[in-house]
Amino acid sequence: MRVVVSESVVGDLDVLDTLELFQSTIYAAEALGISQSSCSRRYRSFSEQFDFGFDRVDGVYRPTRNFDILAALRQAAQKRRVRQGSFRYGIGWQMEGLINDQGQELAGDRLSVCTMDSWRVLSMLENRLIDYWIGGLLDYGSMLEQPLQRQRFERVKVTGAVMAVPLCRFDLHLVSHQTHPLKAQKTINADQLALYPSPALDVGMAPSLMGQLQERSLATAPSGLKDHDWTRWQAAAADGIALSYSPPHDLARLKADGIETLPYDLGITDVGAVLGHRDAIEDGCFHTHLKAMVELFRNSAAAAHPGLRWLC
Repeated sequence: MRVVVSESVVGDLDVLDTLELFQSTIYAAEALGISQSSCSRRYRSFSEQFDFGFDRVDGVYRPTRNFDILAALRQAAQKRRVRQGSFRYGIGWQMEGLINDQGQELAGDRLSVCTMDSWRVLSMLENRLIDYWIGGLLDYGSMLEQPLQRQRFERVKVTGAVMAVPLCRFDLHLVSHQTHPLKAQKTINADQLALYPSPALDVGMAPSLMGQLQERSLATAPSGLKDHDWTRWQAAAADGIALSYSPPHDLARLKADGIETLPYDLGITDVGAVLGHRDAIEDGCFHTHLKAMVELFRNSAAAAHPGLRWLC
């Protein structure tokens, strides 16, 4: 039997998706440009219409039944967005510094989702809450067929439902304020690094990154961050005591705050990539979107940094 999904149904699905993303009727309503009361009324009505049992359960907005129906609706809606160029995307902290300095954006809808949880990113993509995520592959390294150092500009499998296209490769830099005591040292060892705080995430959010940092006596100060905050992550070193870490394309911005690199090779490599649901990456329209993404990032002033090795 042929099912016709009306524009109003697609709109109500947007409400459901956005609420699951932001986990707040206030933030979801703001993102959608509707009132909070309308957001609440529409998600409840839509959930009742398809018997999703969508509501706040154990402190989290989520569906509780008829997952297959919701998955089918989300698949259809994603195909529509991708093919119309109105795709939803987010940018991770690893790549945010490459946003064009002229303030340009992609044609799609950039969501103000700035999670630092690698597994939440996969969940959002697998559930089609977002169509593309432009971020780092470091925490997915063990899931890839080739190591990060051998990634190329081609489609690669991350999970059964998620694929990626690597764009660039870079090493993270250890940074401190220009007045930091370690700036006077010609060589630095891990024992010295352990004397100063450096921001950490919950290990479960970014296990590979945190593991490699802790091996170097770093990531010693729990930041409590779930979403990226520039002042508490890269720029945490502004206080003159803390150390932090930065991709090369953020160094110019950090220097304006008196933050510079330290003579210590972290030896941590990341790969910036476009991640997406397999259906979105394999869609015939993806090539057009990818071309626009590459142009946006490569036109950034920060894109010329010698520490950034472009694969595309």
